[in-house]
Amino acid sequence: MLADIVKIHCLKHHANFPMSRTSRIVVCKEGGDEHTITDNFPYSGSWIYCCNCQTFVAWDIGRASVSAKQCPYCLSSLNPRLYACDRCAVTMLDFDDQTLRKHHTVLNWGMPQPACPGCHQFPGSTPKQHFCRALQVNLATARPACTFCGVKNDEAPVDGDGDRAITARLNAALAEAEARARDAEERRSLAEDAARKEVELRARAERKAAEIEKKVTGELALAPALNHELVRRESALMARIEAEAKARAAAEERAYSEAVERQEAEWKRAEAEARAQEAEERAYAIEERRRRAPAQTGINRNAIAIAVYAGLAVTLFFTLILIIVELIRSL
Repeated sequence: MLADIVKIHCLKHHANFPMSRTSRIVVCKEGGDEHTITDNFPYSGSWIYCCNCQTFVAWDIGRASVSAKQCPYCLSSLNPRLYACDRCAVTMLDFDDQTLRKHHTVLNWGMPQPACPGCHQFPGSTPKQHFCRALQVNLATARPACTFCGVKNDEAPVDGDGDRAITARLNAALAEAEARARDAEERRSLAEDAARKEVELRARAERKAAEIEKKVTGELALAPALNHELVRRESALMARIEAEAKARAAAEERAYSEAVERQEAEWKRAEAEARAQEAEERAYAIEERRRRAPAQTGINRNAIAIAVYAGLAVTLFFTLILIIVELIRSL
Protein backbone atom coordinates (compact mmCIF):
# COMPACT_ATOMS: atom_id res chain seq x y z
CA MET A 1 0.00 0.00 0.00
CA LEU A 2 1.39 3.39 -0.98
CA ALA A 3 1.96 6.04 1.67
CA ASP A 4 -0.51 8.92 2.04
CA ILE A 5 2.34 11.49 2.08
CA VAL A 6 4.75 12.21 -0.78
CA LYS A 7 8.06 14.06 -0.66
CA ILE A 8 8.43 17.19 -2.82
CA HIS A 9 11.78 18.82 -3.64
CA CYS A 10 11.96 22.41 -4.94
CA LEU A 11 15.07 23.23 -6.97
CA LYS A 12 14.59 26.97 -6.50
CA HIS A 13 15.42 26.81 -2.78
CA HIS A 14 16.94 23.29 -2.68
CA ALA A 15 14.36 22.36 -0.03
CA ASN A 16 12.10 19.37 0.45
CA PHE A 17 8.72 19.19 2.20
CA PRO A 18 5.88 16.63 2.58
CA MET A 19 2.54 16.83 0.78
CA SER A 20 -0.70 14.84 1.05
CA ARG A 21 -1.57 12.69 -1.96
CA THR A 22 -5.14 14.03 -1.90
CA SER A 23 -3.94 17.61 -2.44
CA ARG A 24 -3.30 18.95 -5.96
CA ILE A 25 -1.87 22.32 -4.88
CA VAL A 26 1.89 22.36 -4.20
CA VAL A 27 3.22 25.43 -2.37
CA CYS A 28 6.90 25.96 -1.43
CA LYS A 29 7.32 28.12 1.69
CA GLU A 30 11.13 27.99 1.95
CA GLY A 31 13.49 30.96 1.82
CA GLY A 32 10.86 33.57 2.70
CA ASP A 33 9.65 33.44 -0.92
CA GLU A 34 6.36 31.52 -0.79
CA HIS A 35 5.34 30.48 -4.27
CA THR A 36 2.90 28.01 -5.83
CA ILE A 37 4.63 25.35 -7.91
CA THR A 38 1.38 23.94 -9.37
CA ASP A 39 -2.32 23.85 -8.62
CA ASN A 40 -3.03 20.57 -10.43
CA PHE A 41 -0.42 18.04 -9.31
CA PRO A 42 0.65 15.83 -11.09
CA TYR A 43 -1.09 16.89 -14.33
CA SER A 44 0.54 20.31 -14.74
CA GLY A 45 4.08 21.58 -14.43
CA SER A 46 7.16 19.47 -14.97
CA TRP A 47 8.02 16.76 -12.43
CA ILE A 48 10.85 14.25 -12.07
CA TYR A 49 10.26 11.31 -9.69
CA CYS A 50 13.43 9.64 -8.35
CA CYS A 51 12.72 5.93 -7.80
CA ASN A 52 15.71 5.59 -5.44
CA CYS A 53 14.75 8.26 -2.86
CA GLN A 54 11.00 8.30 -3.77
CA THR A 55 10.98 12.09 -4.16
CA PHE A 56 9.10 14.31 -6.66
CA VAL A 57 11.34 17.11 -7.96
CA ALA A 58 9.83 20.28 -9.42
CA TRP A 59 11.90 20.21 -12.62
CA ASP A 60 13.35 23.24 -14.37
CA ILE A 61 14.90 22.31 -17.74
CA GLY A 62 16.49 25.74 -18.14
CA ARG A 63 18.84 25.28 -15.13
CA ALA A 64 22.25 24.43 -16.55
CA SER A 65 23.48 23.15 -13.17
CA VAL A 66 20.83 20.41 -13.02
CA SER A 67 21.20 17.17 -15.01
CA ALA A 68 18.87 14.21 -15.45
CA LYS A 69 21.88 11.90 -15.13
CA GLN A 70 21.96 12.50 -11.36
CA CYS A 71 19.20 12.95 -8.78
CA PRO A 72 19.59 16.45 -7.29
CA TYR A 73 18.23 15.19 -3.95
CA CYS A 74 19.91 11.78 -3.23
CA LEU A 75 22.74 12.21 -5.83
CA SER A 76 22.19 8.73 -7.34
CA SER A 77 23.82 8.45 -10.79
CA LEU A 78 24.43 4.76 -11.68
CA ASN A 79 22.88 3.79 -15.06
CA PRO A 80 20.08 6.41 -15.29
CA ARG A 81 16.80 5.37 -16.97
CA LEU A 82 13.96 7.78 -17.84
CA TYR A 83 10.26 7.17 -18.55
CA ALA A 84 7.92 10.08 -19.36
CA CYS A 85 4.28 9.32 -18.51
CA ASP A 86 1.81 9.93 -21.36
CA ARG A 87 -1.08 10.58 -18.93
CA CYS A 88 0.40 13.16 -16.53
CA ALA A 89 3.41 15.50 -16.20
CA VAL A 90 5.64 13.08 -14.24
CA THR A 91 8.90 11.68 -15.63
CA MET A 92 10.32 8.67 -13.72
CA LEU A 93 14.10 8.65 -13.10
CA ASP A 94 15.57 5.32 -11.98
CA PHE A 95 19.13 4.24 -11.11
CA ASP A 96 20.76 0.88 -10.36
CA ASP A 97 20.98 0.13 -6.63
CA GLN A 98 20.43 -3.49 -5.51
CA THR A 99 20.38 -2.49 -1.82
CA LEU A 100 17.12 -0.50 -2.11
CA ARG A 101 13.53 -1.76 -1.96
CA LYS A 102 11.76 0.51 -4.44
CA HIS A 103 8.03 1.13 -4.81
CA HIS A 104 8.47 2.05 -8.51
CA THR A 105 11.12 1.14 -11.08
CA VAL A 106 11.88 1.69 -14.78
CA LEU A 107 12.81 -1.48 -16.67
CA ASN A 108 15.81 -1.42 -19.00
CA TRP A 109 13.56 -1.28 -22.10
CA GLY A 110 11.52 1.66 -20.70
CA MET A 111 8.40 0.15 -19.09
CA PRO A 112 7.36 1.53 -15.66
CA GLN A 113 6.76 -0.96 -12.85
CA PRO A 114 4.16 -1.24 -11.49
CA ALA A 115 2.78 2.06 -12.89
CA CYS A 116 3.36 5.82 -12.93
CA PRO A 117 3.93 7.10 -9.34
CA GLY A 118 2.06 10.33 -10.10
CA CYS A 119 -1.24 9.24 -11.69
CA HIS A 120 -0.88 5.48 -10.93
CA GLN A 121 -1.80 4.56 -14.53
CA PHE A 122 -0.19 2.33 -17.13
CA PRO A 123 1.00 3.79 -20.46
CA GLY A 124 -1.55 3.92 -23.25
CA SER A 125 0.76 1.93 -25.56
CA THR A 126 4.18 0.29 -25.49
CA PRO A 127 6.80 2.95 -24.64
CA LYS A 128 9.49 3.64 -27.26
CA GLN A 129 13.03 4.66 -26.39
CA HIS A 130 15.11 7.39 -27.99
CA PHE A 131 18.14 9.50 -27.09
CA CYS A 132 16.80 12.79 -25.74
CA ARG A 133 19.14 15.60 -26.85
CA ALA A 134 17.70 18.00 -24.27
CA LEU A 135 18.46 15.71 -21.30
CA GLN A 136 21.43 13.87 -22.91
CA VAL A 137 20.13 10.44 -21.80
CA ASN A 138 17.92 7.65 -23.18
CA LEU A 139 14.22 8.28 -22.52
CA ALA A 140 11.16 6.05 -23.06
CA THR A 141 7.62 7.34 -23.53
CA ALA A 142 4.30 6.40 -25.11
CA ARG A 143 3.61 10.04 -26.07
CA PRO A 144 3.44 10.92 -29.80
CA ALA A 145 6.47 13.21 -29.26
CA CYS A 146 9.06 13.71 -26.53
CA THR A 147 8.09 16.55 -24.16
CA PHE A 148 11.74 17.61 -23.78
CA CYS A 149 13.35 17.39 -27.26
CA GLY A 150 10.27 17.04 -29.52
CA VAL A 151 11.36 13.81 -31.24
CA LYS A 152 8.31 12.00 -32.68
CA ASN A 153 7.80 8.39 -31.61
CA ASP A 154 5.54 7.48 -34.55
CA GLU A 155 8.49 7.55 -36.99
CA ALA A 156 8.92 3.78 -37.21
CA PRO A 157 12.20 2.49 -38.78
CA VAL A 158 12.20 1.71 -42.53
CA ASP A 159 14.56 -0.49 -44.59
CA GLY A 160 17.47 1.90 -44.18
CA ASP A 161 17.12 1.78 -40.37
CA GLY A 162 17.18 -2.02 -40.17
CA ASP A 163 20.60 -2.12 -38.53
CA ARG A 164 19.51 0.32 -35.84
CA ALA A 165 16.36 -1.73 -35.16
CA ILE A 166 18.40 -4.92 -34.89
CA THR A 167 20.87 -3.20 -32.55
CA ALA A 168 18.01 -1.92 -30.40
CA ARG A 169 16.52 -5.41 -30.15
CA LEU A 170 19.91 -6.90 -29.27
CA ASN A 171 20.42 -4.24 -26.59
CA ALA A 172 16.96 -4.99 -25.21
CA ALA A 173 17.72 -8.72 -25.15
CA LEU A 174 21.05 -8.05 -23.41
CA ALA A 175 19.36 -5.83 -20.84
CA GLU A 176 16.74 -8.51 -20.20
CA ALA A 177 19.48 -11.14 -19.75
CA GLU A 178 21.25 -8.88 -17.26
CA ALA A 179 17.99 -8.36 -15.37
CA ARG A 180 17.46 -12.12 -15.23
CA ALA A 181 21.02 -12.62 -13.97
CA ARG A 182 20.44 -10.04 -11.24
CA ASP A 183 17.17 -11.71 -10.32
CA ALA A 184 18.90 -15.11 -10.13
CA GLU A 185 21.50 -13.59 -7.83
CA GLU A 186 18.74 -12.17 -5.63
CA ARG A 187 17.04 -15.56 -5.53
CA ARG A 188 20.30 -17.23 -4.52
CA SER A 189 20.78 -14.62 -1.80
CA LEU A 190 17.24 -15.20 -0.50
CA ALA A 191 17.80 -18.97 -0.48
CA GLU A 192 21.06 -18.54 1.43
CA ASP A 193 19.36 -16.27 3.96
CA ALA A 194 16.57 -18.80 4.46
CA ALA A 195 19.07 -21.63 4.90
CA ARG A 196 21.12 -19.56 7.35
CA LYS A 197 18.03 -18.74 9.40
CA GLU A 198 17.01 -22.38 9.45
CA VAL A 199 20.49 -23.39 10.69
CA GLU A 200 20.33 -20.73 13.39
CA LEU A 201 16.89 -21.94 14.53
CA ARG A 202 18.10 -25.53 14.65
CA ALA A 203 21.20 -24.54 16.62
CA ARG A 204 19.06 -22.57 19.04
CA ALA A 205 16.70 -25.53 19.49
CA GLU A 206 19.66 -27.87 20.08
CA ARG A 207 21.12 -25.54 22.69
CA LYS A 208 17.76 -25.33 24.39
CA ALA A 209 17.45 -29.12 24.36
CA ALA A 210 20.92 -29.45 25.88
CA GLU A 211 20.00 -26.98 28.62
CA ILE A 212 16.80 -28.88 29.30
CA GLU A 213 18.70 -32.14 29.45
CA LYS A 214 21.15 -30.68 31.95
CA LYS A 215 18.34 -29.37 34.10
CA VAL A 216 16.54 -32.70 34.02
CA THR A 217 19.74 -34.57 34.87
CA GLY A 218 20.54 -32.22 37.77
CA GLU A 219 17.05 -32.46 39.24
CA LEU A 220 16.67 -36.24 39.24
CA ALA A 221 16.93 -36.15 43.01
CA LEU A 222 13.69 -34.17 43.27
CA ALA A 223 10.39 -35.75 44.02
CA PRO A 224 8.95 -37.90 41.20
CA ALA A 225 5.86 -35.66 40.77
CA LEU A 226 7.91 -32.46 40.54
CA ASN A 227 10.38 -34.10 38.14
CA HIS A 228 7.51 -35.28 35.91
CA GLU A 229 5.97 -31.79 35.79
CA LEU A 230 9.34 -30.24 34.88
CA VAL A 231 9.86 -32.71 32.06
CA ARG A 232 6.35 -32.06 30.76
CA ARG A 233 6.89 -28.29 30.70
CA GLU A 234 10.26 -28.58 29.02
CA SER A 235 8.81 -30.95 26.41
CA ALA A 236 5.96 -28.53 25.71
CA LEU A 237 8.47 -25.69 25.35
CA MET A 238 10.56 -27.73 22.91
CA ALA A 239 7.46 -28.60 20.88
CA ARG A 240 6.45 -24.95 20.72
CA ILE A 241 9.95 -23.90 19.60
CA GLU A 242 10.00 -26.53 16.86
CA ALA A 243 6.48 -25.53 15.72
CA GLU A 244 7.50 -21.86 15.54
CA ALA A 245 10.63 -22.77 13.58
CA LYS A 246 8.63 -24.86 11.11
CA ALA A 247 5.97 -22.17 10.73
CA ARG A 248 8.62 -19.50 10.08
CA ALA A 249 10.42 -21.67 7.54
CA ALA A 250 7.11 -22.42 5.76
CA ALA A 251 6.21 -18.71 5.66
CA GLU A 252 9.61 -17.79 4.17
CA GLU A 253 9.27 -20.56 1.59
CA ARG A 254 5.80 -19.30 0.58
CA ALA A 255 7.07 -15.73 0.31
CA TYR A 256 9.96 -16.88 -1.86
CA SER A 257 7.63 -18.91 -4.12
CA GLU A 258 5.27 -15.93 -4.53
CA ALA A 259 8.22 -13.65 -5.41
CA VAL A 260 9.40 -16.16 -8.04
CA GLU A 261 5.90 -16.43 -9.54
CA ARG A 262 5.53 -12.63 -9.72
CA GLN A 263 8.91 -12.26 -11.42
CA GLU A 264 8.09 -14.97 -13.97
CA ALA A 265 4.76 -13.27 -14.72
CA GLU A 266 6.58 -9.96 -15.30
CA TRP A 267 9.03 -11.69 -17.66
CA LYS A 268 6.23 -13.28 -19.66
CA ARG A 269 4.36 -9.99 -19.96
CA ALA A 270 7.52 -8.14 -21.02
CA GLU A 271 8.31 -10.85 -23.58
CA ALA A 272 4.76 -10.69 -24.99
CA GLU A 273 4.94 -6.91 -25.33
CA ALA A 274 8.35 -7.13 -27.02
CA ARG A 275 6.99 -9.69 -29.50
CA ALA A 276 3.96 -7.53 -30.22
CA GLN A 277 6.20 -4.53 -30.88
CA GLU A 278 8.42 -6.58 -33.21
CA ALA A 279 5.32 -7.81 -35.11
CA GLU A 280 4.17 -4.21 -35.53
CA GLU A 281 7.57 -3.21 -36.91
CA ARG A 282 7.56 -6.11 -39.39
CA ALA A 283 4.02 -5.32 -40.55
CA TYR A 284 4.98 -1.68 -41.08
CA ALA A 285 8.08 -2.65 -43.09
CA ILE A 286 6.06 -5.04 -45.29
CA GLU A 287 3.43 -2.37 -45.92
CA GLU A 288 6.15 0.15 -46.81
CA ARG A 289 7.71 -2.23 -49.34
CA ARG A 290 4.24 -2.92 -50.80
CA ARG A 291 3.64 0.82 -51.28
CA ARG A 292 7.04 1.33 -52.95
CA ALA A 293 6.65 -1.57 -55.41
CA PRO A 294 4.03 0.06 -57.76
CA ALA A 295 5.96 3.33 -57.89
CA GLN A 296 9.19 1.55 -58.83
CA THR A 297 7.37 -0.45 -61.57
CA GLY A 298 5.95 2.76 -63.08
CA ILE A 299 9.40 4.36 -63.17
CA ASN A 300 10.89 1.33 -64.99
CA ARG A 301 8.12 1.35 -67.62
CA ASN A 302 8.61 5.07 -68.31
CA ALA A 303 12.36 4.53 -68.73
CA ILE A 304 11.80 1.71 -71.25
CA ALA A 305 9.33 3.81 -73.29
CA ILE A 306 11.73 6.76 -73.39
CA ALA A 307 14.56 4.49 -74.55
CA VAL A 308 12.37 3.02 -77.34
CA TYR A 309 11.27 6.45 -78.55
CA ALA A 310 14.85 7.73 -78.49
CA GLY A 311 15.96 4.73 -80.61
CA LEU A 312 13.21 5.36 -83.16
CA ALA A 313 14.16 9.05 -83.35
CA VAL A 314 17.82 8.22 -83.98
CA THR A 315 16.88 5.66 -86.68
CA LEU A 316 14.61 8.15 -88.46
CA PHE A 317 17.32 10.82 -88.27
CA PHE A 318 19.93 8.60 -89.92
CA THR A 319 17.38 7.47 -92.55
CA LEU A 320 16.64 11.12 -93.40
CA ILE A 321 20.36 11.83 -93.80
CA LEU A 322 20.76 8.86 -96.18
CA ILE A 323 17.81 10.05 -98.30
CA ILE A 324 19.26 13.57 -98.55
CA VAL A 325 22.65 12.13 -99.57
CA GLU A 326 21.02 9.99 -102.33
CA LEU A 327 19.11 13.01 -103.63
CA ILE A 328 22.30 15.04 -103.80
CA ARG A 329 24.06 12.27 -105.72
CA SER A 330 21.19 11.93 -108.19
CA LEU A 331 21.39 15.65 -108.99
